[in-house]
Amino acid sequence: MQIDELKKELNKEQFEAVTTLEGPLLIIAGAGSGKTRVITYRIAHMLESGIPQSQILALTFTNKAAKEMEERVKALTGKKLQNLTVSTFHAFGVKILRQDINRLGWRENFSIYDDVDRNQLIKETGKELGFTADALDVFKIGNLFSNIKIGRWDWQSANDMYKPLYEGYQEGLKLFNAVDFDDLIGLPIKLFHEHPDVLEKYRNRYKYIMVDEFQDTSKVKLELIKSILNKTNASLLVVGDDFQSIYRFTGCDLNIFLNFTNIF
Repeated sequence: MQIDELKKELNKEQFEAVTTLEGPLLIIAGAGSGKTRVITYRIAHMLESGIPQSQILALTFTNKAAKEMEERVKALTGKKLQNLTVSTFHAFGVKILRQDINRLGWRENFSIYDDVDRNQLIKETGKELGFTADALDVFKIGNLFSNIKIGRWDWQSANDMYKPLYEGYQEGLKLFNAVDFDDLIGLPIKLFHEHPDVLEKYRNRYKYIMVDEFQDTSKVKLELIKSILNKTNASLLVVGDDFQSIYRFTGCDLNIFLNFTNIF
């Protein structure tokens, strides 16, 4: 969008955020203040400035938010945006894995297990390992495995008995060419660590990274962002409100938001 149009549509603070394309940049604003609006107008401004769609990555936390963000940018620009990446973290993880998960021993047509599939595999694996029915509280164990994967919990001595079950569960996933929901973030990170050429591909592509609702970022999602961010030639903008942190049950860490300047 042209600068004059932006000045008409945005207040002073929003205009500054939209037109500042070098980062890192943290925007803190309350509910209804136009945080997401800043991202959509910023993307529109980038495209108007000649930045290729393929260099832009916008991440958020729900499919609804991602769809609305993309539709807003389409309305502002009149473009089809076929090469623009506006996505949830997990959908972005799927995108990465569909291209290169074979490097980790899976096939590209992997299945994504839901909670029912996960619990069934835990139960079957537990029986094979000789766990008693009383010890196989699949809901509790599934919650443990999830918290281990998202970095919310570490293995403690009280949970040591479930380590062989966790390892067997992981082997079962690979055997059935499947991943669970938490793997959609964890496996891309593993892929980047073990295959630097894959990481370099994404670092070279995404020069402008934006994250909505940054107050709900977890340790593993932060690691994914930091992996892709090439500090020498990439720009990062995050927006959020520390009073709206609602995803702590998924491992989000408000300290990431509060310590943004120290992290980046």
